[in-house]
Amino acid sequence: MSPIFFCFEKKLVIELDGNYHKYRLKEDEERTEILNLLGLKVIRFTNEEVLNDVDKVLNVIRDNL
Repeated sequence: MSPIFFCFEKKLVIELDGNYHKYRLKEDEERTEILNLLGLKVIRFTNEEVLNDVDKVLNVIRDNL
């Protein structure tokens, strides 16, 4: 399972997706739909984004907080 972080106050879920997630797109979409129905916002980043462009990742997180 991917690392998942959750900010209760902002109702924000942050998920880090590894390579195997490209084979689980339907499951990810279904999980996101359920979380959205619960009033949560989900943002996802690939491992590569975190490793290669952490500033962009942090900016996206800041924009969603």
